[in-house]
Amino acid sequence: MELERSYENILVFCLRKIGDVIISTSGVYLLKKAYPKAKITMIVRPLTQELVRNNPIVDEVLLYNYTHTSSFSEMREIAAEIKQKNFDLAIVLDNKPRSIILAWMANIPQRIGFEKIEFRNIYLKLFYTRIIKIEHDPQNTLQVKNHEIFINAFTNRQDTAKMVMASVTPEMKIKVDTLLQNVFMEQKRESKNCLKIALCIRSGCLIKDWPLERFQAVIESLAEEYNAVFYVIGSQADWTIVETFKKQCAVSVSNLCGQTSLGELSYLLGQSDFFLSVDTGSAHIAAATDVPMVVIFGGTSPNKWGPYTKHSITLAPFYPCHPCDGTKIKCVEPKCIFTISAEAVTNACKKQLDHYKDLGIHETKEQ
Repeated sequence: MELERSYENILVFCLRKIGDVIISTSGVYLLKKAYPKAKITMIVRPLTQELVRNNPIVDEVLLYNYTHTSSFSEMREIAAEIKQKNFDLAIVLDNKPRSIILAWMANIPQRIGFEKIEFRNIYLKLFYTRIIKIEHDPQNTLQVKNHEIFINAFTNRQDTAKMVMASVTPEMKIKVDTLLQNVFMEQKRESKNCLKIALCIRSGCLIKDWPLERFQAVIESLAEEYNAVFYVIGSQADWTIVETFKKQCAVSVSNLCGQTSLGELSYLLGQSDFFLSVDTGSAHIAAATDVPMVVIFGGTSPNKWGPYTKHSITLAPFYPCHPCDGTKIKCVEPKCIFTISAEAVTNACKKQLDHYKDLGIHETKEQ
């Protein structure tokens, strides 16, 4: 049994995007429970480092500015850096061939993964010391649960996974509280009994982006029934399109794109009463804060990539080729996501808002 072994220095690989890194903290959480005395290091891309720095379950963070065009010499440099740390166990949560090869190059004695080795990547068996056999259907299991099954199989435990966000500093809270005050001032609303509704209307991925005019219809419908302020979160790259979106809306909407770091965003979503989003990393941040939400899915499947929370409703397309991974079928335009109507999203939002109203989260205009 693995727990009969003493691991003191564990490296966890997650060289993926925001949502994947948040999800991967569930695996780290389980490792910390199984090996409480071990030092756990995560290796991530610079973009996501704020999610794991000052995180109570992560002791150290290594950075690798991974791209698909990274050279072999760059890999040798990072492998040499890893080797100096003398890790005794590597856990590959991202299923990237590059990650397991780095672990092998760094001479980490135990290199564990749960990747399904197929003919096209059968060479990877040369680099793992153990591959955990997956007995379930990973494509129809939430990724957090996939990590739970994997780590529990490795540690011979039955722990329940949970995602863990980095600590929020007092300075972050002050900044976000000020942003929210500015939202109320901009929209000329009083904060008492007023819903704070956060929106993420762009993912940066064609197969995930829902038509903006349908977002507009949903917001306008909600504004008719609920006393609420609306604000859009996103990256600085979303700023211009959100400014155009604001002008097209018949109700007031604030643009907070590019105004928060990832840590600040987690606090902002935690302070929100409701979140409406496309399938993106922000939805997983929101899941970690337990904010009620509705998430609109495009080409990907909510069965695997849905937010890990009991407070969400996910809407997926009805289309013959759904779900897809964006490679088997090259869509000129994302036809599947157009099958999700504004009415369906509005009804899902009202269902969430009315349910959590009964729990005392907010008041409607009628009240």
